[in-house]
Amino acid sequence: MLNQIFSILKSKLYIILLLLFFSSCNSNKWVLPQVYVGKWFSPKSKITVRTKPHFASFEFTSDSAAISIRINSDKTADGSIGSAVFTHGMIRKNRGNPERTGVSYIIECGEIGKIFKIDPKERKEVELWLGPISKNGTIEGELRYTEGMSQFPMAGFELEKARN
Repeated sequence: MLNQIFSILKSKLYIILLLLFFSSCNSNKWVLPQVYVGKWFSPKSKITVRTKPHFASFEFTSDSAAISIRINSDKTADGSIGSAVFTHGMIRKNRGNPERTGVSYIIECGEIGKIFKIDPKERKEVELWLGPISKNGTIEGELRYTEGMSQFPMAGFELEKARN
């Protein structure tokens, strides 16, 4: 009986220790490199918005728009994607190896409005996927539609850092 109780307590102690270990591995304990902090912009890029009318195949609407973002050291960002504005975007570190995935950081912009005049979607959730900073100081990025389980690439772009 005593051995049974000790065995149960021992297994519960292991579970508690494992939970403590995994909770200490908080993914928010990273520092955004200072080289990313600042204002970034891209010239107009082709952006495609995907819609799916009820019981129909996907429809695609394209136009060009510029992207402008300000990245803050507190892992937030704000900016514009065409005529759509986002504020308090959260920056998270990509879980994969940036050398393999091409993505270093992801800006969760949240819900934005129309990107261009003929944009058929009044509201949409998007993310900006940012690659490593290249040798010439630019960032290759991708605009992604991320509503629900959808992950649709809307545009590729190259960001340049604004000179202050």
